[in-house]
Amino acid sequence: MAKQHDKQAKGCLERIEYSVIAGELKGRKFSVPDLGVTRPPLTRLRKSIFDFLNPYLEDARYLDLFSGTGSYLFEAVSRYASQVIGVEREPKLAKAINEQAQRANLGQRLICRCEDVFEAIPDLASKGVEMDIIMIAPPQYLDLISKTLALLQSEKLLKPEGIIVCQHDSSETKKISLNGFELKQHRKYGNTTYTVLRRPQIEG
Repeated sequence: MAKQHDKQAKGCLERIEYSVIAGELKGRKFSVPDLGVTRPPLTRLRKSIFDFLNPYLEDARYLDLFSGTGSYLFEAVSRYASQVIGVEREPKLAKAINEQAQRANLGQRLICRCEDVFEAIPDLASKGVEMDIIMIAPPQYLDLISKTLALLQSEKLLKPEGIIVCQHDSSETKKISLNGFELKQHRKYGNTTYTVLRRPQIEG
């Protein structure tokens, strides 16, 4: 830990690197400073969930809450999402994501907001933004998924036919309050589960 603090003080942080798995940016490497607070999901997990999401992604508006290293953001834009918005409150991570998006000539297709998730959601909703896919992948064991779902339910940021994907430890599956959203499925990959939700469907 002392070495980590020394590197931060000297401004020479190590970097976390990952590669895009599929799509127009396949094989391209991106990186962010290693702040010791987040890691990208394992490649096999990213592949599994984005292979599932692939049919939904083309021309979709994708929102990534608690973006961390940004690996989901670049995967989504690579798979032809039309607009990708990240929300990450750590300035060094948000800055690194945005700088690399510009270098990759992604223009306005990928933007990471440096903001608290619980401030960003109502702000986006107030602008009339509606998303096809919302990914929630917060720090574990803090009940942030339930809290985020409650806010999303009140702010109506998800399109009526859209989906929400929540990433969490598999031990937390039964503890999440869905806050009025309808469970579509659980996708379990070892210790990690993705809970897929949608708005309740109106019969008739």
